[in-house]
Amino acid sequence: MKMRYGSWLRTLLASLGSLLIILPLVLVVFGSLKNPAEAVKLNLSLPSEWMWSNYKTVFIEGRLLNGFKNSVLVTVSTVVFTISAGSMCAYFLARRHGRWVQYLFYLFFAGMIAPPSMIPTIKLMQSLNISGQFIGLILFMTALNLPLTIFIMSGFVRSLPRELDEAATIDGAGSFYTFSRIIFPLLKPSIATVTVFVAISSWNDFLNTLYIISDSSKWTLPFSVYNFVSQYGTSWQFVFADLLSVMLPMLIVYLFLQRYIIEGMTAGSVKG
Repeated sequence: MKMRYGSWLRTLLASLGSLLIILPLVLVVFGSLKNPAEAVKLNLSLPSEWMWSNYKTVFIEGRLLNGFKNSVLVTVSTVVFTISAGSMCAYFLARRHGRWVQYLFYLFFAGMIAPPSMIPTIKLMQSLNISGQFIGLILFMTALNLPLTIFIMSGFVRSLPRELDEAATIDGAGSFYTFSRIIFPLLKPSIATVTVFVAISSWNDFLNTLYIISDSSKWTLPFSVYNFVSQYGTSWQFVFADLLSVMLPMLIVYLFLQRYIIEGMTAGSVKG
């Protein structure tokens, strides 16, 4: 009886949790296809007329193509830089011993907790002449995502047998060759996990991009919603259509990589 009660309780909690996610999404979907008078009510009713033209208006007036290009540049570059640097750091920390290595791992771990300080960061970017540039934003987002990347990947590297490194060393391979040709290809689950987390973080970033990028021509997709908000009111039907357009690429990435995510998150704890 206790097991049945516990199962019902878990099902109820899972259902309530799902509703918290699904209902706002349904509101956005329906709202994006309504006329202005209906969209402003912000309810879950079906549109009286399905306004598919809202998406055409958003694409043209919201300059989604330019925002999409900027978002792809920032997101892909951030993912590549983060995985490249994070995997090498994770390999080093997982394969080296010593108290100082442990302290270094704690230092990276602290980066997951401590918030970034924007004023010193912007001053540093200005001194390096990268403030307001894509490279400045990419490097900042890379640094922001490195702690979590190292945490995930180091756990996965520890799950790999050291005999792989020893066999490569016997064959005369150096550390970089061992990492790039033997270890890195085995990190596919953790790479997929990190790719999803970093891509979503970079794609949806708003506040950090606002601080670093001042040129509106370099703004990413989340800023396109500004085109439909003014002091005279908000065009909710276009805002909803814009939000869905911004959300869709990351949803596709998640669907393609979801089977790797749990494996990448749990491999270190299960095998290590």
